[in-house]
Amino acid sequence: MDAILSTSGLTIVYAALLGVGILYAILILIGGGLHDLHLPGVDLHLGSHVDVHLPAGVDHPEVGVPSLSPITIASFVTAFGGFGLIALGLFEATARWSLLWAAGGGLLVAVIAHFAFGYFLIAPQGSSEVRFKDIVGAVGEVTTSIPADGLGEVAFVAQGGRVSYPAKTATGQPIARGTTVVIEQLSSGIVIVRPRA
Repeated sequence: MDAILSTSGLTIVYAALLGVGILYAILILIGGGLHDLHLPGVDLHLGSHVDVHLPAGVDHPEVGVPSLSPITIASFVTAFGGFGLIALGLFEATARWSLLWAAGGGLLVAVIAHFAFGYFLIAPQGSSEVRFKDIVGAVGEVTTSIPADGLGEVAFVAQGGRVSYPAKTATGQPIARGTTVVIEQLSSGIVIVRPRA
């Protein structure tokens, strides 16, 4: 452990972290369009956050840790290495003080990158993705009759566009085409609806 905490050991660690951060930035710059991976039954999207779509029949809540995005982590790693090298080389700080400079500088740059990325790149974008909260409680119209024990189809407006989902009746009674319904639940990609009172 003392070998790593020596000035030469820390210089190697800082340079390696700075190099990893720069290599990551170059890879992102070159491969920016290669961010989707499609496997049978699973779509994996990598970007400012990891988004996994599981096959139908698998329910899961929306979970996200926006502060631990690849941009934030890469910013911290790169800045940690850069600030550590500056502290050792330019200010001739001791090994322990250089660690404090590196951690503080890395944290500061990661926070700035997180908020700048969110403010300038993410906030201005709209999303057309229909989410669970947009579906439950929505009022729609039956476009294909729903039998008592089978599936029909319901269309409704969400995120400014008309979408349709396979539908089942919540009452156990058939629902005719053209009936206005309220969506009570979403389960396995199928909406459960009840005629609007």
